[in-house]
Amino acid sequence: MSSHAAVRVENLSKVYRVDVSNSARKGATGWFDTLVRNPLHKLRHGATHGMHTEEFFALDDINFELAEGEVLGIVGRNGAGKSTLLKILSRITEPTRGKAEIIGRVGSLLEVGTGFHNELTGRENVFLNASILGMSRREIQRRYDSIVEFSGVERFMDTPVKRYSSGMRVRLAFAVAAHIDPEVMIVDEVLAVGDAEFQKKAVGKMKAVSQGEGRTVLFVSHNMASIQNLCTQTMIMDKGRLDYIGITSEA
Repeated sequence: MSSHAAVRVENLSKVYRVDVSNSARKGATGWFDTLVRNPLHKLRHGATHGMHTEEFFALDDINFELAEGEVLGIVGRNGAGKSTLLKILSRITEPTRGKAEIIGRVGSLLEVGTGFHNELTGRENVFLNASILGMSRREIQRRYDSIVEFSGVERFMDTPVKRYSSGMRVRLAFAVAAHIDPEVMIVDEVLAVGDAEFQKKAVGKMKAVSQGEGRTVLFVSHNMASIQNLCTQTMIMDKGRLDYIGITSEA
């Protein structure tokens, strides 16, 4: 990794083995013909008869590098591999091949409520979630007021998060992730759950983190206005492959 690179991904692939019915190859017509000719076929041979295993590439030979302070917007259709890439970078899952290197602490916001316990209060979950992300108890205590103020859910900090709306969960989770001073911040499209005002606030925070503090941000969104406003680089993914990575204005 170069001296100023924060993220480096080399020949990264994630492969899943999936069971597929042979009838999928023949198509619906072939399956229907078999059923009409021999309606007892499934009963005689069992539900798994005629199955085979195929490899599904969630990611296929991905390569890129991000410098400190860069903001990468990741776009693509559902199933393009965006979330799988972020899970590997967040060390939630391992790649099948290749490697992903990240320098420093990672703050991730991938799914609504990740790291939260439904029965605990908002206050208790701040301490739980922040500790999972690598903060000491003393650090959390020092930043607690800032986290709560940014989240905008001050009135509900002693309420169990199972009573929170999905938008409230996102607000609190983002506030925690943004205040742990991560060298690399990873945000999936969960911000779409929040209201427009908080989305704008969150994008402003990510911009401040990257431009003011030199942190690196990876941001998945279907909102191209947010991508253009925030991201210095844009990655376009399709079916697990990297179609484009470069300057956002040229994407």
